[in-house]
Amino acid sequence: MNRKSILGLMVVFLFLSSSLWAQGFEFEPQDHKFEIIPQYGYVWTVSRSTYYNNFNGDLDIKNSPFWGVAVDINAKPGMQVRLLYRRQDTQLTWKSQGTTDDVGDIGVEYYHVGGVGGMTKGNIMPFTGLSLGATRYFTDGLDDDWKFSIILSIGAKLYLNDRIGLMVSGQMPYTFTDAFLGVGTGGLSLGGYGIAQFDVLGGIIIML
Repeated sequence: MNRKSILGLMVVFLFLSSSLWAQGFEFEPQDHKFEIIPQYGYVWTVSRSTYYNNFNGDLDIKNSPFWGVAVDINAKPGMQVRLLYRRQDTQLTWKSQGTTDDVGDIGVEYYHVGGVGGMTKGNIMPFTGLSLGATRYFTDGLDDDWKFSIILSIGAKLYLNDRIGLMVSGQMPYTFTDAFLGVGTGGLSLGGYGIAQFDVLGGIIIML
């Protein structure tokens, strides 16, 4: 699944929601406690100014697909507790003096807990969310690097019936780091205050 597939899923979501709304569909939720939401999306990363192998330049985590799973736990009407895991497998590139070099493969994982808030209107629940936790950067043959991070989210859930639904969302993960990250033989020193990402995703809601 690529960017076009994700955008296509959003179009289907909007079509279904508008059709069901026009038909007067009313979602009557049962007393379910959990929503398990496997998800897939595409993420863009803002490049960072760095110092690497005695040169100044820009480090870029390549834009790529990612996958994950969220568990939303009903806490009270309009509020859910969210447990989130997501993973991106991509490459690092180094841009300096007009050239771009591949540094190597890198994995980015998020382990988060947070909250989702929104009110159901018919069969649709617009929501906003905030989660906190850890980002893990890992490469072959080197120690993992763990950093504190947050994720801001906005989106909507479309409930097709009392057991299955769809979710679309846009998110902004932000990882706080200005420390040493060991990538390559020369190491890598990250400048600035953090690494920002932006993504779009779609998911299937399974209610239990």
